[in-house]
Amino acid sequence: MRSGRHSRLTALASAVTVGLSLLAGCAQAPAANEPPKSVSESALTGLLLNGDDVDAVMSTDKMIAHPPVAQMGDHRNLLPNLNCLGVWQVNEAPIYDPSDWQSVRQQMLRSPDSDNWDSLVVQSVVSYRSPQAAQRFFTASADRWAKCTNHRVNIRLNDQPLPAWRSGDLSASSSRLTMPYVRGSGEQVRSCQRALAFAANVILDIQACRPQQQSAVTQAGDIAELIEAKLPR
Repeated sequence: MRSGRHSRLTALASAVTVGLSLLAGCAQAPAANEPPKSVSESALTGLLLNGDDVDAVMSTDKMIAHPPVAQMGDHRNLLPNLNCLGVWQVNEAPIYDPSDWQSVRQQMLRSPDSDNWDSLVVQSVVSYRSPQAAQRFFTASADRWAKCTNHRVNIRLNDQPLPAWRSGDLSASSSRLTMPYVRGSGEQVRSCQRALAFAANVILDIQACRPQQQSAVTQAGDIAELIEAKLPR
């Protein structure tokens, strides 16, 4: 009898020990939805998608990737309407407050690699001094983008018209903005999407265009989601 009771107590003690070990392991495991950590300036280029990943998203074959650049554009002379400037082009300096953002990495991929491209992606990551600063920019952008829905842009450069541009409706969440637009005319019409997202201390500013099609273009949002998944946690 004593032997049987001793065996049962030993088995119970072993089970308790195993259970405590499992609980300890669970306590040490990272949370499934742990928020991303702040990103250093040196890590920005590594967040951009490679050519194969972009091809997979865009259903293209070997889009030509241009070298990443580390500066913003400034086209306010062509489009002084700042509510639409940040939607029309990625990484416009007049939109980004220089006292808040630290560094930018932007890359263009297109096929064919000419001004008469069929498919285009511009992907960028902008680091901020703090997550709060990135969120302030996102909130301000949501207000500006809302004022540029269903808007036409007709611009002439050197007395020549640039491709016509017409935006659609804004879709907004607490951390992402997306807006469709159409550019060009005739055989050069392209269906596009703009996406702006923030996570940790970074802003993701994305543009994606494809030949005109019946279904909506969602690839800018898809690319933003893939870049966000690469953020350190």
